[in-house]
Amino acid sequence: MNRNLLAIAAFALATGSFAQLNVSTALTPEQLVQDVLVGAGVQVSNVSYNGFFVSQPQVGSGSFTNGLTTELGLDAGIILASGEAQNTAGSGFDFMSDNNGTGTDPDLEVLANDNVNDRAVLEFDFVPTGDSIKFNYVFGSEEYPEFVGSYNDAFGFFLSGPGISGPYSNGAINIAVLPDGVTPVTINNVNDGLNSQYYVDNSSGQYIVFDGITVTLQASAQVICGETYHIKLAIGDALDQAYDSGVFLQAGSFASNAIPSLTSSTVYGDGVVAEGCVPGTFTVFRPEGTDSLDVTIDHTITGTATGGVDYVGIPDVITIPAGQDSVVFTIDGVEDGVSEGPETIIFSVFIVNACGDTLGDSQTITIQDYQPLEIQTTETLLLTCDQDSIPLSATFTGGYGPTTMLWNDSLESPQFWVPGMEDGDYIVSVSDGCPRSTEVTVHVDAGCEVIIPNVITPNGDGSNDKFVVRGILGRDNQVQIWDRWGKEVLNTYNYRNNFGANDLHDGTYFYRIRVLQQEYTGHLTVLGSKL
Repeated sequence: MNRNLLAIAAFALATGSFAQLNVSTALTPEQLVQDVLVGAGVQVSNVSYNGFFVSQPQVGSGSFTNGLTTELGLDAGIILASGEAQNTAGSGFDFMSDNNGTGTDPDLEVLANDNVNDRAVLEFDFVPTGDSIKFNYVFGSEEYPEFVGSYNDAFGFFLSGPGISGPYSNGAINIAVLPDGVTPVTINNVNDGLNSQYYVDNSSGQYIVFDGITVTLQASAQVICGETYHIKLAIGDALDQAYDSGVFLQAGSFASNAIPSLTSSTVYGDGVVAEGCVPGTFTVFRPEGTDSLDVTIDHTITGTATGGVDYVGIPDVITIPAGQDSVVFTIDGVEDGVSEGPETIIFSVFIVNACGDTLGDSQTITIQDYQPLEIQTTETLLLTCDQDSIPLSATFTGGYGPTTMLWNDSLESPQFWVPGMEDGDYIVSVSDGCPRSTEVTVHVDAGCEVIIPNVITPNGDGSNDKFVVRGILGRDNQVQIWDRWGKEVLNTYNYRNNFGANDLHDGTYFYRIRVLQQEYTGHLTVLGSKL
């Protein structure tokens, strides 16, 4: 899709208009042809509107995008209308009857067998690279159903050039005909009583103003590859300037080459799959105009990856069955345990057209080694029991696609806060898009186990000079010490491991220590006192 049409589609998405017909009259006739209507295999020049080369948008022409639930069977394209193109978006209960004052067209008058007003005539030259030209369209009118058999607004697609001889200007023929190749598409020829299989009663429709429309039809003709042709796409009001009509032409459908198209996709949209992980796909679409045929697609596979060794999924023979739009091939990277770096699969399809040119399309998918998930973290040992909470952290390497790290199966974060005054085991896990996962257990030693020494040596050498009780700091506590005669030498709350027995003699002492609700008793020997 070209960038102007993408902008139109983006406008429809931005306004949330998914179910309605969105019409824009911002494009010039040149842009409508070059950027919206034309597809593969044609080179276009000399675009004119109502007989003139114009550089401004015209009221009778516009572009459209279409939410797929509207009555119109075309997703996007251009509009030509005998009224104002912007008014084609509406309801079958609405009424479109504009006076453009743009005059007549001689070929439309031949078709209508009457005077024609409010013309919208888009013309251009083109050179095809194939042996045929095709495009899709829908015709609609406010003259349905009341004026069937009387008034007939006229429209036609007048093709002229080498090998073509017809009754219209420049020897043109009208290719706006039914599938029989003969009957012109008109209000009198397509309605609920005649050729009704091509007619849709839209009088109660919600999104298109015309009371009646056709199903999607295809205009086509045989041409000579490389020659210059001229086409005139024209519509106008017959006899009066009321009860407007319009024709919708599908974006990108004006094409000549029967070229299969190709797309590739990966789950994460990066063109990469990992070995043994989620697959990618190649999709091959049938060429235009071959719906009733089984189509065998000539293709080549190149790149640095080896089929059957590095990947599986692409058959030697590719056939799109009749009536099926496309075939999809799933590409699985083979996990071989060998580190090979990125490898490519280049899938190409091609044809030789009527001009003898080789034409085609190619797509690439890259296969990369899968790097196993590995978590990096450390166990935590606290020397003092004086922190209410502490952070645990972890990092990881490897994996493929979106990754998630969880602590204890709940918190998604690289850091996890845990109690700092109790031991614990905490699980950190990482999962990726394959999906694969791994986990490790992080142990926290809070340093809160109460360990009481039975000997201190307060000799001033800096080693074991104090009565240090591990697991007491930061916790509600009381420490009492008595000598062997029952004299209390220490009684303190919130003990901070600062008792050095500096004024005590060597000997055996008795202690009682309370930490929270737990009580400990025992003997303490003092050796090396300076007294």
